[in-house]
Amino acid sequence: MQRRYLLSILPALAAPGVARGQLLASGRPLRLMVPFNPGGSADVLARLYAEAITSQTGQPVVVENRGAANGILAVEAVARSPNDGSTLGVLSVTFFAALPYMMDRPPYDPARDLAPVARIANSTVLCVVTPERARERGWTDFRSMIEWAKRPGNRVTTGSARATASHLISATIAQRSGADIQHVPYRGGAPAVSDFLSGTIDMIFDAMPQLMPHVAAGRAIPIAVGSRQRSPFFPDVPGMGEFTDLNLATIDQQSWSALVGPAGMSEATVAQLFEGIRKAGQAPGLEDRLKASGLVLSVSGSPAEVRALIEQDTPRWREMVTASGARLD
Repeated sequence: MQRRYLLSILPALAAPGVARGQLLASGRPLRLMVPFNPGGSADVLARLYAEAITSQTGQPVVVENRGAANGILAVEAVARSPNDGSTLGVLSVTFFAALPYMMDRPPYDPARDLAPVARIANSTVLCVVTPERARERGWTDFRSMIEWAKRPGNRVTTGSARATASHLISATIAQRSGADIQHVPYRGGAPAVSDFLSGTIDMIFDAMPQLMPHVAAGRAIPIAVGSRQRSPFFPDVPGMGEFTDLNLATIDQQSWSALVGPAGMSEATVAQLFEGIRKAGQAPGLEDRLKASGLVLSVSGSPAEVRALIEQDTPRWREMVTASGARLD
């Protein structure tokens, strides 16, 4: 798959006016490590940016998926890669602010082992139920589902990969509202969505790229978003800030993704990578293609801005880790 993808972007390298190898003096392809399996939102984001980097700078890019071990293998691969900037990870905020706090002995330290280059996109999660389950249980909206799950003997099942944004928000909602929501662990988002559509689990929180096609086809009904405010993608769907009566109004799961390299990269290397990513963010059509997948284009102003964002967001995500009780040991 990776070889086919590299071959698919080679024609762009021959485009007139493109400076070859602008990001890497070695001329080698830039590797983008994705800590999830193909088809998920992180994979979509990585491949769209890979195309944009190539079209804007001439730098060949290879996307590699390493979804095992909750994505930790991908993070370790980035941390242990040469510090010449040839390998970057496409990592969401959870890899900085949540996963290390789910293990007694985390295999990596974000501050020590990773060097942020640029934030590239923002997103939130969407909560959906199937029309069949909603009719069966009389759920007319998110509030009615939660109230149903608070009654004795009732339980709502949900599913996702462990320690993801989807897992953390469902566990936090259960803890704060008193609803009986049981999390079913999956290897990734795709099998969880498949079981959701078949009725094996009742409800799901997931990234918008995974769910938007099913909403459009009428197979899933959106009932809430994970951010405090409503999402521009679903303006008629309430955000968490509207559920004060359920003790959920302070939840604001704003997620973001960044391109990150190994610690030890020189300032010149980081600056060169950042400039290339900034140019990629200006690629024609990229913003619209991201929007079609429920992602918001958002390139940070500097690598330092990403480090500040990690420090700002870590307390909020650690709170969700505590509420969820999620462990990876």
